[in-house]
Amino acid sequence: MERQQAEDAPEKLALIPSLTMDDLDSRTRNIPIAVGEERGVTVLRHDLPTNGIVYADVGLDMRVVPADLLPLVPLFCRCLTEMGTKTKNDIALSEYIRTHTGGIYTSTTTTTKYGQKNTIPEPEVVSNIFVRGKSTYAKSAEMFDVIGDILVNTDFNNKEKFKQMVLETKARMEAQVVSSGHSYAAGRIGARYMVSEFVEEKMRGIDTLEGMRALAEEVESDWDSVLGKLLRLRELLVDRRNLIVNLSAEDKGFASVQANLESYLDAMPLRTEDIKIQDWKAEMDKFSGVGEGFVVPTQVNYVGKGAPLFQVGETTSGAAAVVSRYLRTSYLWDKIRVVGGAYGAMNSYNPTTGMYKYVSYRDPNLLSTLKTYDETPSFLRHTAKEMSPTTLANAIIGMIGDMDAPMAPDQKGFSSMDRWLSGNTDEMRQERREQVLGTTAKDFADFGEKLEVVSKTGTVAVLGSATSLEDADVKALGLDVKKLL
Repeated sequence: MERQQAEDAPEKLALIPSLTMDDLDSRTRNIPIAVGEERGVTVLRHDLPTNGIVYADVGLDMRVVPADLLPLVPLFCRCLTEMGTKTKNDIALSEYIRTHTGGIYTSTTTTTKYGQKNTIPEPEVVSNIFVRGKSTYAKSAEMFDVIGDILVNTDFNNKEKFKQMVLETKARMEAQVVSSGHSYAAGRIGARYMVSEFVEEKMRGIDTLEGMRALAEEVESDWDSVLGKLLRLRELLVDRRNLIVNLSAEDKGFASVQANLESYLDAMPLRTEDIKIQDWKAEMDKFSGVGEGFVVPTQVNYVGKGAPLFQVGETTSGAAAVVSRYLRTSYLWDKIRVVGGAYGAMNSYNPTTGMYKYVSYRDPNLLSTLKTYDETPSFLRHTAKEMSPTTLANAIIGMIGDMDAPMAPDQKGFSSMDRWLSGNTDEMRQERREQVLGTTAKDFADFGEKLEVVSKTGTVAVLGSATSLEDADVKALGLDVKKLL
């Protein structure tokens, strides 16, 4: 135990090759973006060296989806690429995609728009389903053709296949809550405070698992109702007014695919029904109490705690991200992983919303882990007083490394689009970078003061064993305990 807690000798640490602050680029790495419009649809173009490949992301604004249909969205997305269409069965569709494209797949993103001047804004959610594909310039017609086909013509009326998807989702999630419970704990905490995380919880969280069990029964007892919901999702989402297209290619590639893009947009339905943006915030459950515990068949725990550190209108700084990362790689790792015996300890800080969370992974402890979380402000106050220039520089260098992580061309284009949608401008990113580079020891103490709100009033979420959650001292926390599996 003493060796685990002992600090490494400075002379040994000095032997490790490392960067210095002088090695860091002070400027952000911006990605080219051109914003245009085709057939009334916003089209973003990124001139990038793609070696003759065009990457296309077709986004459908998900804010039109009522809260009660959100749990069906991941299954709806899966149907698009696995069910087949009116003209191609599932096997023919798969063969067509493999023959003519580099792949077609779907994803969803739900975030919150950035506030101006480093302030926390009134929440404005950005939420989209993306159908993503890639092809050579010469095959872009086939790529756009299949994207349009699956959006407009997917044949959802296959009860047995859909039921299999539901059962697979249920089985996968039941395995995940045992093996990756930390992500479910984090999602449960965030859903209490943030609309964007509430949406993710409805689609992929604990509520979803419980919903999959009911959906499997509904498929058997009332398939027409389930089919109607899938068709309703398509009616709401697949509308030219609801689209955004994101393209990454070389400049010459945009000219090559232009006619095929226009043909695709012309084929998209232009509906007359009024577009209604849903008020998801009004659908959020009103949580009460200090938090929740979920009993799962495991001998370890996934322990989470979190709360918003900043309120609407408050100013944040890029330095907060430096401190958050430092905690993850030092204090939390040492206390929970090395000394406590957990397989992992993580935290997350969202500068857009001010939301902060701790989670542990495969943790033999529960109360001592919560105690470690609650003592973080004290650790940061002490660290701020004792911090050496080398430790501070390493913390900053690590954060810049995360910010400048290498990306493939399709990742660059998608990231640029995500920034554009969320209002995260190049100027704002540059300001954040300068704040990161200017981080001081005082920022560590200031962040510790902000973390006091988590220590005192943060929400707790635990997925763990019955033995842990039935312990008398744990019961004294007042968690709302439920048996999940």
